[in-house]
Order: sequence, then C-alpha cells, then structure tokens
Amino acid sequence: MLAILAASEIARAQSFEPPPVPSTGPSSPSSAVRGVQDGSDPMSSPAMPGGAASAPPATFVSPSQVTAAATEPVGPPIIPTDARPIMGSEIIGRVEDQVILASDVLWQVQRMISSMEKQKNMKVTPEQRPEIERILLERMLLQLIDTKLLFADFRRTLPPENLKQVEKTLAEPFEASEIPKLYDTYGVKDRVELNAALIQNGSSLKDVQRQYTEKMVAGEWLRQRMPKLKVVTHEEMLAYYQDHLKEYEYPGSIKWEELMVRFDRVGGDRNAAWQTLAAMGNEVWTVVAINPSLRGPVFANVAKAKSHGFTAADGGIQESTPGSLLCEELNVALDTLELGRMSNCIESPQGFHLVRVLERKEPGRTPFTEAQAKIRELLENEQKEVLVAEELKKLRKTARVWTIFHGDLNGPRLSELLDEKKRR
Repeated sequence: MLAILAASEIARAQSFEPPPVPSTGPSSPSSAVRGVQDGSDPMSSPAMPGGAASAPPATFVSPSQVTAAATEPVGPPIIPTDARPIMGSEIIGRVEDQVILASDVLWQVQRMISSMEKQKNMKVTPEQRPEIERILLERMLLQLIDTKLLFADFRRTLPPENLKQVEKTLAEPFEASEIPKLYDTYGVKDRVELNAALIQNGSSLKDVQRQYTEKMVAGEWLRQRMPKLKVVTHEEMLAYYQDHLKEYEYPGSIKWEELMVRFDRVGGDRNAAWQTLAAMGNEVWTVVAINPSLRGPVFANVAKAKSHGFTAADGGIQESTPGSLLCEELNVALDTLELGRMSNCIESPQGFHLVRVLERKEPGRTPFTEAQAKIRELLENEQKEVLVAEELKKLRKTARVWTIFHGDLNGPRLSELLDEKKRR
C-alpha cells in the first residue's frame, strides 16, 4: 500500500493538463520489429479496434523484477505463468499508426522515482519498486495518448517532406530550454554523459528530442484546431465578481518587528532571559534617541545579531492577522501600540519579547477595478478548458488505441479513462 500511495502522489504532481501534452514519440518501423521479443510480426499482437479479435490486457513484470530474476543464484524465477517481462523495446501501446515502446516512458518513470526519493528523503525498497514502476508506467502511457492523437492528426494535414523542416525549427528551442534541464536532472556536463545517462534509464538523447518535437507540435496543433475564444465582456466579469465577493475579501494585517530571547536558549533562566532582552531594547533605544532616522536599521541589526525569534535572520520583521498569535498579550500589544513605538517586555510560554508595529491594514475587499484583469484571464481559461475538451473528444471518438494495460479502447471508454486520469 505504501508503494501505491507514493506512486499516486508522484503521478498527481506530474499529471497532464493540455495544452500541450507531455510527450514521447513513436518508434520507427524497424524499431517496432526489433521490439517484438518472440520474433513475430508486431502488428499481429492484440488487435487494434476494427481488426482481428483483441486479446485481454497483458500482465507484466517490471524491469526491476526482470533484473532480480536474472541474478537469482538458485531456483526458478517467481513469475506468474501469464506474465511477461516489460523490456525497453516492448510494445506497450498503439495510437493510430504510432507504436509506443516501453523505452519511450521508462526513462521518465525512473526520473520520477529518483525525484520522489530526493523530495521525500526516502528510499524505494526492492519490494516496493515493481508496483511503483507499474503504476507510473501505466500513467505515463495514458498521458501520451492525446499527444499521439494530435500528432497523427497533424501529420495527416502536412506533406511528409515538411515534417523535417518542423524538426529543424524546433531543434534550437530544444537545445536552449531542454538540454540545460536534462543536464541538471542527471547531474552531467556534456551531451556524451547525458546520452549515456539516458540510455541507462531506457532512452537516448535522440529519442528525447523526438518526444519534445511531438509534444510541441501537438500543443500548437491543438491550439490551431480550437475555435477563437469569445470576447469576455465587462458584464460577464462584473457578474463573476458579484457572484464571488467572498473570494475578494481580505482580513486585516499587521506588519511588525520583534526582539526575542527564548528560555530554552538561556538554560531556562528567566532572569537571564529578561536581562538579555533588556540589553537588546536599551541598545535600540540609545541609538534611536541620538538619531531617530536609524530607528529601522538598528532594530533590524540587533534582531539579526542577537534575537532568537524565527524571523531574526530577516531583521525580526513578520506579518500576521489580528488576534492570530497564541500569546494573547502579544495580540493585545499589536492591536493597541502606536505605530513605531516599542512595547514593554512581554512574556510568552517560549520567552520574552519586545515588539514594534510598523503598519496596520484594515480588512476590506479588492475592488472590481483591480480584480477585473485576473477575472478576464480566469474566464478565458475556463473557455479554453471547454474547447480543449471538445477538440480532444472529437479526436478520441474515432481513435484506434490499444495499450498493454487496457486492451482496445473505443471512443467513449477512451475519453472516460483519460478524463478520470486527469481528475486524480
């Protein structure tokens, strides 16, 4: 269960929202032939819609399970009789005339697992890894389907010789934007090291560039297919604002600065804590009395050098809403102090405090004139989401799609599956 939850969390964080779709690319016909492990015709495996009777979705063993089985010193491999290994050259999906190999997504799966381990400061165990790989492989495959459908539709409208020009046009942005990201992801310094790292993770630099090209083409083609957005009128924006007034209300806020001595930093000695804080306050008071223009800088400098508050490194400055602090005496001081006047010593369960209020803002509501630009953007994005969904639905309606996980997918079932994936 731990493995499933971890993988689901990663998949949600990486989920696809078009346009454009995260993309990987098709394999060449020769690669597809080489990808069939038993030597059979790649197009004779489970049929596409409209072809021969289709086989049920296949059970498979993850790459890590294959490796473990290959290095087991004794005994037969523990693999179910109806299972077969998913290797990099395995065909895991077809979209129209495009074949998807496991290698098209395995490198991204491995990168996501590595990212999860770094972010969560945890290690995926050998027992967890196969299930995580399976979940991520399935999700990444689903993410490719809309990209592949859009790319296939684009190719039907473009003379084949023009595709080479498109690839050349996209080569420069790939070098400028994607190569540096890949260097950073894999911790390498040049293309040779990068290609070696990608090959180790089931891909190659050439494949990644092809996938980038398909993603960019699919996203742009989707935008071209969509009808123009309707102009968002003033009346529509005002109606939205009035229907969502609470969203534009904001609470009052107080900007203040603090000097603090924690009891646990002086061995629990309350007297020592009080004396230390008094010395800080006197230091600020003395300098300010001589030169009032130094009021702000001297307070911040003392806070940075000597305060124990959690914003001491920032000069002790912080912002809060009225009444939001756990210490009621601090809340009262922040509500009642004159601007710029330093408080008396205030005791909280954690220590002693000196505070000074810099600014107060009363609660209110963002006026429509300030909110309308964001409202227009929001309403335009809502339009885009509807139009994108409609265009993708048209493509899916007659799509020929098969995956190793789901078998043949017709229009309604395909849309239901992909829409459900986006909601997760």
